[in-house]
Amino acid sequence: MPKTASKITDSVTHRGIITIATVMGAGLQGMDTMLAAVALPHIRGSLSLTFEEASWILTSYLIAVAIATPPVSWLGRKFGRKRLFLVVIGGFIVCSMLAGGADGINEMVAYRFTQGVFGAALVPLSMHILLDIYPREEHGIAISWWSFGVMFSAICGPTLGGILTEFLSWRWNFYVNIPIASVAMLLIYMFVPESKDNEKRPFDWFGFILLTICLGATQLMLDRGNKLDWFHSPEILLELSAACLALYLFIVHIMTSNEPFVEPAIFKNRNLVLGLCLTTMHGVTLVGLTGLIPSFLNRLMDVPVLTIGLILAPRGIATALASTTAGRLMIRFNPKWICAFGMSLMSLSLWMMAGFTPETATWHFIFAIIIQGFGFGLFFVSGNSMTFATLPAEHRAEATAFMSLMRKIGSSVGVSVLVGMIARNTQRNHEILGANVSQLNEIFRHKELPDSWSLTNIQGMAALDKEVTRQAEFIAYLFDFHVLGIVILLMMPLILLFRGSERSPKKTLGNK
Repeated sequence: MPKTASKITDSVTHRGIITIATVMGAGLQGMDTMLAAVALPHIRGSLSLTFEEASWILTSYLIAVAIATPPVSWLGRKFGRKRLFLVVIGGFIVCSMLAGGADGINEMVAYRFTQGVFGAALVPLSMHILLDIYPREEHGIAISWWSFGVMFSAICGPTLGGILTEFLSWRWNFYVNIPIASVAMLLIYMFVPESKDNEKRPFDWFGFILLTICLGATQLMLDRGNKLDWFHSPEILLELSAACLALYLFIVHIMTSNEPFVEPAIFKNRNLVLGLCLTTMHGVTLVGLTGLIPSFLNRLMDVPVLTIGLILAPRGIATALASTTAGRLMIRFNPKWICAFGMSLMSLSLWMMAGFTPETATWHFIFAIIIQGFGFGLFFVSGNSMTFATLPAEHRAEATAFMSLMRKIGSSVGVSVLVGMIARNTQRNHEILGANVSQLNEIFRHKELPDSWSLTNIQGMAALDKEVTRQAEFIAYLFDFHVLGIVILLMMPLILLFRGSERSPKKTLGNK
């Protein structure tokens, strides 16, 4: 371990308090995304917005996070991780207050974009600080607590958002960030030691601009693809071309530059590359499911919004329990097996959900998402632990930033692809099911339909078509669950390629 990291590890005296502070900071980013998503319909009604305008409240935040995440490593080394953490939390507090009081779409989008700029640093900085203050042999425990903050806040965000919106106002979905962030800021100021990396490299503005264009264009494409029918739209083709060209130039730049924005050497570490793949898959499944499940329950199983939050709460609790115990399990068991077990639980829960019907009891669904929560917690902690097991300390800053970035990209890809699949499969399923709804069908000759579904009048036909659409959409959701379960199983062999730590604990601690 480098000398600076060793000194930080050896000199830390309030490790528990620092862990709490950084975990609270890490949880803010994921929670805020979910809170805003839950409040979006109410914001749209309150501010008299169109669907297109309201979508920019989420899009602006996600674009800002994607753009602002890569520079975090350089800024942390240049100005110190503690100092940077205090600045971004302070900015996050101010933007949360302003967004909660916004009265128009322009100021809301501006505040949300700025909030995303500040919030982008919360996750990578928190992980890097925890890895600094814990010795390498305790990184599993550190990551378990960090994962607890990230996962629990993201999963419980919809529950909290539903309660705040129902009993207070959509504005409290932003105001609730203020006390949490304020406590975290105070603890960080009082107890977190300052890092002293003394970054000498100048900032690579050309590399940053290229990566910004790539990420911004990609995020816009993913967000607007479903609205504009993807590659049939000139705008989507333009955004895709810009993203691909910028990515190509960025790769050429970092491979040929003497002081690149991203050090290419970090991608020579096998565990990091594998971890980035698993992290992307995690973003696809977690955020994708968090977006699909509330809609599935409300639209197709007639579950009230407030009840949905209560139904999802056990998943968050299960994730929290699994996250806090995974670190200790890794002391006794190989992280590979824990990761594989977690992914198996995730796939099992999705297989169960793919077999649901409109008559499925609520407790069946709760049981499935509890299994899912345990799986997410075990997978997330063990996967992150293996990712950093062989990574040199000097590459942690860039690695944590890229881990956060790939999780966000996976989230955007997951939501866009899954929603697009639902839309297309609903249409296809409707055609298949609707083709069988006819008086010429033998089933309808011998089976009496409810009066409201009569095939002999316009009202009955309209009602029957509505039911066919509902069933078609239901099947489309089940197909998404099935596909996600298969994706997880296909990613499991990657676990076998992870290497163990190349250093013993004694060497890591640097015994005197």
